[in-house]
Amino acid sequence: MGEIVGREQERELLRGLLVSARQGRSAVLVLHGEPGAGKTALLDDVQAEAYGFDVLRFDAVQSEAALGFGALHQLLRPCLGELAGLPGPQGDALAAAFGLRAYAEPPDLFLIGLGALGLVSARAGDRPLLCVVDDAQRLDQESAAVLAFVARRLDADPIAMVFALRESDAFDGLPLAPIAGLDRAAAAELIERVAGNGVDARVRDAVTAGTGGNPLALIELARELSPAQLFGGAPLPDPIPPGPALEQRYRDAIRTLPGATRILLLTGAADPSGDPEVLWRAGKELGFGAEDAAPAEERELVEIRGSLRFRHPMIRSAAYYQAPLAERQRVHAALAVVSAVLGEPDREAWHLAAATSDPDEAVAATLQRAADRERGRGGWAAAAELLARAGALSPRRADRTVRLLAAAEAACVAGSASRAQTLLDSLHPIGAPELRVQARIHRLRREPVAATTTLLAAAVAPGQRGEVGLRAARDALLEAVVQAKISDRLAPAGATEADVARVARSLPLPRGTAPTVGDLLLDADTALHLDGLTIAAPLLRRAIVATLQAPPDAPELFAWLAAACAHATVLADDVALHEAAFRLRDEATRRAAVIPMALAMSHTGAAELWAGHLREAEHCFNQRTVLNQMLGPATGEQDLSVGSMLAAAWCGQGGLSVRVRADAIRQGQGYQLVFADYADFVVRLGKGHYADAYAILGPHDFRTSQLKFALADLVEAAVRSGAPATAFVSLLSELAEACPVPRNVGDLARARALLTDDEEQYRSAIELHERTRGPASRARSHQVYGEWLRRARRTTEARTHLRTAYELFEDMGAGAFASRAATELAAAGVRIKAARTGDQAAGLTPQEARIAWLAAAGATNTEIAAQLYLSTNTIEYHLRKVFRKLGVSSRRKLHVELEGLRTFRDGEPHPAP
Repeated sequence: MGEIVGREQERELLRGLLVSARQGRSAVLVLHGEPGAGKTALLDDVQAEAYGFDVLRFDAVQSEAALGFGALHQLLRPCLGELAGLPGPQGDALAAAFGLRAYAEPPDLFLIGLGALGLVSARAGDRPLLCVVDDAQRLDQESAAVLAFVARRLDADPIAMVFALRESDAFDGLPLAPIAGLDRAAAAELIERVAGNGVDARVRDAVTAGTGGNPLALIELARELSPAQLFGGAPLPDPIPPGPALEQRYRDAIRTLPGATRILLLTGAADPSGDPEVLWRAGKELGFGAEDAAPAEERELVEIRGSLRFRHPMIRSAAYYQAPLAERQRVHAALAVVSAVLGEPDREAWHLAAATSDPDEAVAATLQRAADRERGRGGWAAAAELLARAGALSPRRADRTVRLLAAAEAACVAGSASRAQTLLDSLHPIGAPELRVQARIHRLRREPVAATTTLLAAAVAPGQRGEVGLRAARDALLEAVVQAKISDRLAPAGATEADVARVARSLPLPRGTAPTVGDLLLDADTALHLDGLTIAAPLLRRAIVATLQAPPDAPELFAWLAAACAHATVLADDVALHEAAFRLRDEATRRAAVIPMALAMSHTGAAELWAGHLREAEHCFNQRTVLNQMLGPATGEQDLSVGSMLAAAWCGQGGLSVRVRADAIRQGQGYQLVFADYADFVVRLGKGHYADAYAILGPHDFRTSQLKFALADLVEAAVRSGAPATAFVSLLSELAEACPVPRNVGDLARARALLTDDEEQYRSAIELHERTRGPASRARSHQVYGEWLRRARRTTEARTHLRTAYELFEDMGAGAFASRAATELAAAGVRIKAARTGDQAAGLTPQEARIAWLAAAGATNTEIAAQLYLSTNTIEYHLRKVFRKLGVSSRRKLHVELEGLRTFRDGEPHPAP
């Protein structure tokens, strides 16, 4: 490959990427190394080898990092003709992110990611595609998140993606190839290629050691050392300049150029687009023309063909920073004028900011308007930088504070905790409003205990007197309620839900003050922890209703909805939980608010789980995983295991809870331990290991627990293992009276039936659960009644209920409970010819089964891809495997075959064992 010296291992990896893409399978590689290590040369080399490929390339520059989705827009510009072929919401979101069309609300980050995935997948339709991004550490945060998302979701696509970077968390978890210095032999060969044969061996070794084998440093030194130095006749410089010192050498070289050429290079460095129209328009104002590029091209510093391109990023940096500040500001002022003429207000704002040193309200206001546009299209990181600069240029301290706080909040939403903290640290003194922003940072970092204690500190901070102070304090306490529920049993003293309740009770609303929705939620939670469920229940129900009726533009809506979800869970109100969780999801989507969206996915997943919509629940949990992957490193692993753990538990497979527990403890996510306990409980209950199941949940304090949905199942485990169950039945009675939805009343009837063998209670449970959301409760009630009937030797009746339970469990994907029902049916004399383990019996993987069922239900490949966050090529690949495994050739036959696998087939009754 090309003229690169050494690097055989890295080149072999890159060859492998191209081979894989040619064979129709995607491949990704991240090249990581210091400046001058040869990453760009490797990218050039693989691009030259990609014969027959379509190539998308973007060389990132620092100034472009200020524009949200700017890098993504530049990379995908050749693909924009495919926008019309994307599903409408994806195309609209991507177009809005690129500023190509207006969008009523900030576009959903998921839709932008899926749109980008769809574009590159469509681009690879006719021939394989190579996507190359150099200096990826300079990408704007939004573009980096989307590109990392795309790289993780590719599978059966003829696409190779290569990123080169110095350091960046955004691409953690992708295949990594460290690019170190050249070894002694390769370094010697490179030196002799540049300087000629006969270089003294001691000189080669000294230069190699002094530069660490950095290829760019070796090349530059070989060019600059005198013949006497190269051949050992004169001493070498001491110390030998290492790779990072090369930028100074480039600065020195640029200083020797004619003045007009230096200004041309400075303008090219200040404008990230490389657009010759921008360059020459600015040149008319700044005094340079095309002829002034010749000296820089002769020195091999730049290349100007279709656009201006610096030979190495360090040359760009040197061209910019060697110029005096006043000269840089003059260039930026000229570029601002050009941007305005070309109708690019965001670039105009940035250039104006760079051209301004002293406070200037007009420029600050221009930046704030640009930030509003960025937020409007979901560019939260870019908005944070625009607002930060606006704050720095604000003449009045009050405006500065407001803008910097807004910048910190935008950085929080963008997922940049460190940037948000830096912005916050610039505000002095720290007071209650700033503490609440700090709490948001802790929330982003998934540090619920720190968030809770910070919010409590904000609530009791000096100055929380009078109407305004009390309002801020109670709002902070409601946020603390949500965070304390996340840390749950891992919360230390001083940060528990009860601690929040005690502080809340010490800060009641003044008499005659009309409570907000937040006040209702806070007072209800306080009553729950300090007074008990019976007293708290009416307050909880009232608060939930008020939240669901709250206007969509309420600033505190996210905190209200999150608290309402928690309250509905405490009441085991499946209907209210569904409404609140899905409204939280919809509002987070509408506002493109990343952190509330992640919280919404947890609550929607829980709502679907309790209902028995297991595939939908796993989808919600995995959607949160995808979102966390887009936010950055070390955030998605735990959530993925939660979704997988719960799905596996209902299929009778344990073991994943060990990983969830370890991650939950490490990250302070105590509520995840509740899910882990529930998963272990379900595994054992499904297998009929009642004593083991009881041992897991029996010791729980269910008064404020999130597991009230499992109480009726716990009663079964207790009764059938001989453990005490009366207290749980009493709690269910209290719950049914406090919240008499069909689910709770039906659970109470089933629990009483299990405790007393009252057949009417079994029938009542089934009747009530027919009116609940989802199949879970209905299936369990049919199951326990069928088992009771069989033991009463009423075999014919037992078969009816056990068959219903079996079919419901199979539809849910609850293999363990389905197997338990099948065993009872066999004992009732039913010969099962084909158990409805369909998907697994046919050899389908879980991914294949999910795709097959969606296709059989009529979903197009594009719709399936959108739902599973995969490319259409990947869906087509898996469907081909499904067709082959099932021996079908069309979707209609696929539907028939899957239904056949699912159809319950029984033969003649046979004597029960």
